[in-house]
Amino acid sequence: MTSKTQIEIRRKQINEISLIEGNKSCFDCDNEPADWASINNGIFLCLQCATSHRNYGYNISFIKNAKLDNW
Repeated sequence: MTSKTQIEIRRKQINEISLIEGNKSCFDCDNEPADWASINNGIFLCLQCATSHRNYGYNISFIKNAKLDNW
């Protein structure tokens, strides 16, 4: 079980990573904001591209919201 403190630490870490210059724009199309992440590919995506990646299946691209989801 993950504690509330661990979730907050992870959320803060993901937020810091997302603010790095190359991570502010979508990996696929360069649009901003890139508020979604493909966990297994290690990339940030815009909403439109994240939707496309969700359709690929979890084994290809596991998508989470970088701002809202629990990590």
